Amino acid sequence: MSQYPFEAVIFDCDGVLVDTERLANRVWKRMLAGLDLHLDDQELHFHFTGHTTAANLVTASKLLGAPLPDGFHDNLRQGFLEEVSQGMPMIPYIQEALDALTLPKATATNAMRRELMYKLEQTGLNQYFHHYVCVEDVERPKPAPDIYLYTAELLGVPASMCAVVEDSPAGIKAATAAGMTVFAYSADMIAEHQIAAGAAATFDDMRELNRLIQSFSAVRAGSH
Repeated sequence: MSQYPFEAVIFDCDGVLVDTERLANRVWKRMLAGLDLHLDDQELHFHFTGHTTAANLVTASKLLGAPLPDGFHDNLRQGFLEEVSQGMPMIPYIQEALDALTLPKATATNAMRRELMYKLEQTGLNQYFHHYVCVEDVERPKPAPDIYLYTAELLGVPASMCAVVEDSPAGIKAATAAGMTVFAYSADMIAEHQIAAGAAATFDDMRELNRLIQSFSAVRAGSH
């Protein structure tokens, strides 16, 4: 008998596999400050983390109360490229977590495929995943459930048998709307917000993940 009642684990990418959300928010913070809009780190996470760039540009314009200046998107992209050129940081202990989890794994992200594959290939994390599902693969991005439902279909696993590792409220809402169980990585997020979004449990050290899924699975299996 498998040690996991779950049949697969689906990972978000940014903020779960690679520590790019911190870099992206640093660029957003700098560029918005240049427009006299000053947000702290938690405000940046609340407004921008887990959403598509297109959605974030709309949000930024609303927060400013005015259209973004010409060239803002290009400058944003260039700023991010300059950040990642210093090195693509992995989430601490993510390789150990992926090695420990013996279930089939996929990644599901609001990023474009070229961005996802660049991040995974730069870090060598691409070797761990059976499927990669990106924003262009579905009609609606997170927080809609489409990305997670499609990933489960590719894995050949019922949505209810998928564990998901997420960090943003938008991603957590997407996975729970798909009927999946979410384990929320809270190292840079507020755990209470993640629970409110629907996470079943939170953790702040990737070395805890395998044990957490197994122990939660035992409770889950015993509840049927």
